[in-house]
Amino acid sequence: MVDEFSTNTNLLAFNKEHIDRDMDELVRVYASHGIRNLDLNFCEMMRPSSRLNDKRAEDYIKTLGEIKEELGLNYVQAHAPYPVRGTKPSDWDGKIIKALNYAYELGCPHIVVHPTGKDIEENIRYYERFIKESDIIIAIENMESPEEISEAEEINEIIKSNPKRLKALLDTGHAHMRALDIKKEILTYGENLVGLHIHDNDGKSDQHLFPLMGTINWKDVIEGLSEIGYKGYFTYETMYYSREKSIKDEDDVIDKAIDSFHHLF
Repeated sequence: MVDEFSTNTNLLAFNKEHIDRDMDELVRVYASHGIRNLDLNFCEMMRPSSRLNDKRAEDYIKTLGEIKEELGLNYVQAHAPYPVRGTKPSDWDGKIIKALNYAYELGCPHIVVHPTGKDIEENIRYYERFIKESDIIIAIENMESPEEISEAEEINEIIKSNPKRLKALLDTGHAHMRALDIKKEILTYGENLVGLHIHDNDGKSDQHLFPLMGTINWKDVIEGLSEIGYKGYFTYETMYYSREKSIKDEDDVIDKAIDSFHHLF
């Protein structure tokens, strides 16, 4: 059973000062609190000013690799950028492909790429574009809208098109917003499930809260993971908790995250 805490690097990415904080700063903060397992947030590329979008990218990735070795970090997965509202998915292909290759270079076993729309065949073609451009495993995340790919059966169907290169990532908050039986979803994914986005909400909005702050049945989630023999990490994606917090409160935010994990196990 999963017993290792992990977090997306965006845990402290938001703050009430509205100061941007990049991964090479944040991974050191997490390591100082004993957090060694990290999900690299290449959604930074959605910010036009990100170093990942210009000639500084190569040095940025090199620095992340050096910090990994220096501090003994484990980059357990990564998250690719995704199309923002009002843009076409194809407009983002270049950034997504770069993220795939950065993640592979840094030793991530897989990277999350959001699906596009609701059509299964369209998504199969969509993921084929990225499979050709990188050797990393792509994990398909369930989305929160009924107009998008949001259920395990749909994702499993896409995975059938290339089961060696496509896998699944369960986002607990998204499943809860769809009023899905999360344990049943986990059992449906079975061995296809390689990663998690762990966060809580009230079932109505995508709040990205710490577990036990919303209405998800976490006992069922943990039972489901145990029944399929899930061996991956329990990766938090709880970035919105810090939005109304000051940067100087970062220790409290991290302590809150770790404390919520210990209350679950």
